Parts: sequence; structure tokens; C-alpha cells
Amino acid sequence: MSPHLDDAVFSLGATISNASRSGSKVEVVTVFAADPGSTRTASGWDRRAGFATEGEAAAARRDEDREACRLVGAMPTWLSFAPGSYGDSRDPDRVWSKLAPAVTRAHSVFVPGFPLTNEDHSWVAGLFVDRELSVELVRYSEQPYRYGVRTEGRRPGREWERSRVAIADYWRKRRAVQAYRSQLPLLGLTGNVNRLLVYELLHGGEALFRSRSERG
Repeated sequence: MSPHLDDAVFSLGATISNASRSGSKVEVVTVFAADPGSTRTASGWDRRAGFATEGEAAAARRDEDREACRLVGAMPTWLSFAPGSYGDSRDPDRVWSKLAPAVTRAHSVFVPGFPLTNEDHSWVAGLFVDRELSVELVRYSEQPYRYGVRTEGRRPGREWERSRVAIADYWRKRRAVQAYRSQLPLLGLTGNVNRLLVYELLHGGEALFRSRSERG
């Protein structure tokens, strides 16, 4: 479950690559993929990325996401809910009804888990609280937000595990992250992608917390 059109690859790109190379089918469901048919004025975030309307931003960012998912071997699914920067009201049950088919057909579902400083990430994580699930629920450490709080000494607890992947998977993640051309400058990652990935590698890789497993 990716709140925006880049979060899954930024946070789990190497894990996704490893899973797809091992024969697993990986679906990246983006909740706030916005409406490519919308003509309303772009939010401040999207304007800073060079887009004039919500629809223009959604179409371009979906193209970026399509390429990034291809590079790590995932299939993208996009829901047309707008990011929080557009100020839309949200009905959790309506959003859940759109997510439910993907959750039902999955063996494991990965959702944001740390540090949850972004409001949209926190909102998506909250959708899974107290839900009756028949799948394994896994929380993931969100990048680049975890990288951003590193100087504050904040990190996942000891119960979190590190994904064990090959260096080849990190090369695929690197190429996939670079596909999000419109977002890298806004996230302060132009020229810093290698630094983020090296930091992640030196700290054991992508962090995961398997909070519930009902399938065994």
C-alpha cells in the first residue's frame, strides 16, 4: 500500500525487486494517485513540481510510477483519491471499499509504519487499525522520511527486522527511484539518491515489522 506515487518504491524497492525475482507477484496499490481527468488547479506541491492542474500532475506521476514499478518487477494499481494537499474530505469506508479487493487477493499486505510524520501516510496506516484481516500485515519504514529523521536519533524498535536482499536489488531500486524525476528535487534528493541508499544499506537494509499473521 503506497500512499503516493513513489512511496512504495522509495521504501521497499529492493524488497519488491527481490520478491519479484523470486517469483512472487507484487502489486503496488497507490491510494492517493489523484485523478488524471481533473482540471482543478494544482496543489502547492504539484505546482512546485511544474504542473498546472491536478490531472496533469496525476498523469505525469503515473507515468513515472509505471516505469519505476517495471524496473523493480511490480504491477501498479492506482486509486483516484487526491493527496491531502488538495484538502478533500475523506470517507474511510469508501476508501477501504476500493482497497479491499487488493487486500483480499494478497498473501501479505505492506503498509506505512515509521516514522508516520506525513499525514497521508498516517491516514493510510490508520485504515488498517482494528480491521479483521485474513492476511499477513507488515509495517514498513518509510523513505525518505526515515532518512530525514536520522539526525534526531529516531529509528524503528528492536522488533523490526531488515529485509535481506542482493546488491542487484539495490541497483534496481536506485534506477527505479530515479524514475520519479518530478519528485526528487522537492524531496531534496537530486544528487543524493546514492547517499540515501548507502545509508539504508549500512543500517541493514529496508526495515519491516510483521505485526500480525493470521495465515500462518
